[in-house]
This record gives sequence, C-alpha cells and structure tokens, in this order.
Amino acid sequence: MRVCVVGAGASGLPAIKSCIEEGLDVVCYEKTSGIGGLWNYRPGQKNIGGTVMESTKILQILCITQKVIEYIQAYAEKFQLLEKIQFNTIVKRISRNEENKYVVQLDNGNVEIFDKLMLCTGHHAQPSYPQLKDLDKFKGTVSHAYNYTNTKGYEGKDVFLLGIGNSALDIAVDIAKLAKSVTISTRRGTWIFNRVSQGGMPYDVLLFSRYYDTLLKTVPHVLANDFMEHRLQQRMDHDLYGLRPDHRFFQQHPTVNDALANLLCAGYITITEDIDTFTENSVIVKGGREFPCDVFLTCTGYTFGFPFVDSDIIDIKNQQVPLYKYVFPPNSDSVAVIGLIQPIGSIAPISEIQSRWAARVFAGKTKLASVEEQILDMTQKKESMKKRYFDSIKHTIQVDYMTYMDEIASLIGCVPPMQKYFFSNIRFWMKLFMGPNVPYVYRLVGPNSWEGAEQAVWKVSDRVKKPLKNRQCRIRKHKKRGTTDEYFRYATQKVIVTNISILFVSGLLLYCSTTGTLPPLVYFLSFFLFFTLYGATLMWYDLQYDMTTIF
Repeated sequence: MRVCVVGAGASGLPAIKSCIEEGLDVVCYEKTSGIGGLWNYRPGQKNIGGTVMESTKILQILCITQKVIEYIQAYAEKFQLLEKIQFNTIVKRISRNEENKYVVQLDNGNVEIFDKLMLCTGHHAQPSYPQLKDLDKFKGTVSHAYNYTNTKGYEGKDVFLLGIGNSALDIAVDIAKLAKSVTISTRRGTWIFNRVSQGGMPYDVLLFSRYYDTLLKTVPHVLANDFMEHRLQQRMDHDLYGLRPDHRFFQQHPTVNDALANLLCAGYITITEDIDTFTENSVIVKGGREFPCDVFLTCTGYTFGFPFVDSDIIDIKNQQVPLYKYVFPPNSDSVAVIGLIQPIGSIAPISEIQSRWAARVFAGKTKLASVEEQILDMTQKKESMKKRYFDSIKHTIQVDYMTYMDEIASLIGCVPPMQKYFFSNIRFWMKLFMGPNVPYVYRLVGPNSWEGAEQAVWKVSDRVKKPLKNRQCRIRKHKKRGTTDEYFRYATQKVIVTNISILFVSGLLLYCSTTGTLPPLVYFLSFFLFFTLYGATLMWYDLQYDMTTIF
C-alpha cells in the first residue's frame, strides 16, 4: 500500500515516521531543498514557502529557531526519514482516478499513483490581506508579516503594524529599539501571556498538565477567566496600556510575548486604535490621531487550503474545515490532513498523534466512526467553538492541547492508564498528573510503545532545567533531593495548612461550646482567627512559591 505525504515539515516528518511504523510504503514530496518547513529559516526564499523570522522564538519552550531545526534534523536522521523524501519537488495537482486512487502530478512531469494521501502543508503559507480604505494613497512601503525575516531596512523608519497577534508583537519587539517609531493598531485588543511563568519556567511545562486540565473542566469558566486575567494584570495593566479586549482570556487564542510590557513602558512601542484612512506618508486611526509611517506592515494572519488538490477530495472554503476530528474528510478513510489545527499549546505533538491515528486507519488496524457519527462530531465541535470563542474566522481550527491529545490517543489506544498507575505506582501517577503532558506519555502503552518512555517522563525536569542554570549557587535544602516536584510540595503544604486551621478552630468552638451557649462575639472571633491564620500562612507559602522553581 503506497502513501503519499505532501510536505516535510513539523507535520510531514511524523507522518512519514508513523507510516513506517505501520509497515506502509511511503513517499514524501518536499518543494524546498531541506526539511523543517516553516521552521527552516530561508531568507530570500519566501516564494517557495513560509519561513520563520531570523529571531523567532517558539511559544512553548525557551528555544531559538536554530535549535528547533537542529532537533528536526536529528529526528529525521534518527528514524531514517530522509530516504523517503524527494526534495525540490513541487506537487502541481492531486486528483482521483476511476479506481479511487490518487494521481499525483509533479512539476518535473512525473505522475505517481498512490492508495492513500496525507496532506501536511500547515496553515501559514498563504497570507491574508485586509481591504483598507485609501491604502492606494499611501506612498510608503506596504508589506505583510509573511515577508518579514529580519530587522534590516527598518533602521530609523516609522513603522506601523496592523494586528496584534503573535507575529505582530514579535516583529514590533524585534525592531523597537532601532526603528524611529513603532505603532501597533488593534481593533479588539488582546490578553498578553508570557512564555516565562512562575519560577522562570516555560508556561507549557507548568500549565499543560492533567491537574490543570481537570481544574479547567471543573471550575466555572468565569472563575478561570477571572484568575488568569488577574495574573496577567499583575505583569501589565491591560487597561492602562489600551490592550484590554471585550472578550475574556479563554475566549481567544492567546498572544504570547515577554518583552512588550517593558517596551510599552519605555515608549518604544505605541498601541493605538483601528485604522481609519491613509495619507501619502501617515496613517490616521479612528478618533482622528495621525501617525507618521514609512513602512506599513499587515499582520493579519493567513488563509489555508489545498489549491493543488481537486475539490472532490477535499474542499476548504472561508477557513471552514470539514474534517472529522480535524483529520479525515467524512466521506473518505484514505485522505488525512495533518497539522491543520491551531492548538493552545505545541502543534508538533498533535501532528504526531494525528499521524499515528491516520497511519493505523490506512493500515486497517483502526476503524473510523460511521459517516453520521463523524458529521455529528464535527457539528458539536463547531457549536462548542462558537460558544467559547468570539466570532472570528481565525477561530475555526482551535483545540485545547490536553483534551485533543487524549481524544485522538483514545482512538489509538495509547492514553496513559492513570487508574492503573494510581494503585501500582503512586509516585509515577503523581508525576503524570501534576507534571507536563509531554508527548512520550502516549508511548507508555499501546501500539508502537517505547520502553524508554517512563524514564523520559521522570527526567523531564532535568532536561528543562539543565540549560537554564550555568552557575552553581546555594540550593535550598528541600530541592537538593531533586525528585520531588516543587509544585507538589507547595500544594500539599497548603492542604495541610487548610486542614490544621479548620481542626484548630473546630476544636476551639467545641471546647467553648461545652461551657454553654456561645455569644455571637465568640463565633466572630473564632472565624476571624481562622481566616487570619489561614491567610497569613498561605501568604507565606505563596511568597516561598514565587521565589522557587515550581516544576
């Protein structure tokens, strides 16, 4: 059985690997000269595909692009994927013949026939351009964030950016100290989330855990939003800087940036209203303010689709994705779309879990639900998304990392058996529950499991912390053991404090009640004492918590 994989980026490589694991004959076509896709920095080569900026930092871990591509190359070499890839080969058209097989026409004139198809080209290849009034009057440079690679050419210029997503803020921060002025125009505003969380840890190793996932599914959304917004306000007052949106924190895809607050406060960047009109050398925003402009950058996102694929195979219009669990068209079990998704979290592990599922379906080892069940699932997801997020075409492929990973893993049979670990290995259960949901937890059990997965889970904290510390210093006693998660220590201490406070006050009330009826003042003083002890102790633990590494 032959499988065609289109694209050798962060989604295409795990697709190749998954096909190999299931014994499928796989061929990958990559239009550039190297692997990595978007992460392969190729200045001056935008015409053959999207590429990151020279200074790009990924959102999930503190790692520069160079390290990402080094990892991708090591991954491809480790699993011998390069021999399956045909480089500098553009797929011109994919159609379906009478035998229901896929006819792949290449730019070199060759035509290949395949039984199965995996589309792994992502969703950052086709820039979306806004329609703006009087833009034709503007005599300066107009470009899209897609075309930005580095700071060259922005020295001493007045730069105006439309949009306030991750690309806009990364560019603004990049050029802020060398441009004459940097202004960001936003229609809705946004919540700014930091890569660096408590204790200096990357936010994904703290927040993408089964513990937090359980909390989010249990706590009312209004409380979860209040909590997150309160935390973000401590870092930067979104009202003061004109950033606060009308929607709540969990109603949008987060905008992640660590440097914006400092640059706003220092005056390097200005946040302003939506654009009204243009003059020859300036931008006028709603409200009448005018900003000088030499370079106008639209940071308005991307459209996605597969223009080289016949519409009877897959048809995506207006950013709507008619795919069962964002992978399979409901009328086919021979086409899989990998990585066409916008997770709150890393996309690479999601691409891998999607690829594993698709490869098993192709190999006949896993069955898809009926067409009716698939359509129902797609409808429910669309309705759920509409209820949660504000109305925008960018909110059509949103998923929560933890929930989606478990959903696909359950179809493969590789969800970690939490109940089993709870009774057989409580320490490892705690590691899985409180620690980050790293991809190899889905290699503990099930098809193509990895015998080194458990050890890898145990050593996550070592791998995250090692590159952060390059100077030895005094280590607090409780951290010298190196095996206890700081968050677990913190949480258990708070539980102990709560129980002791309740027991103390309950004992006091019980003792006093034996002498007769208690006056209201005694109850008042007892509860006042309880909350004083409880609050003071928790404040102490919070201070300790903020000064130590949580993870």
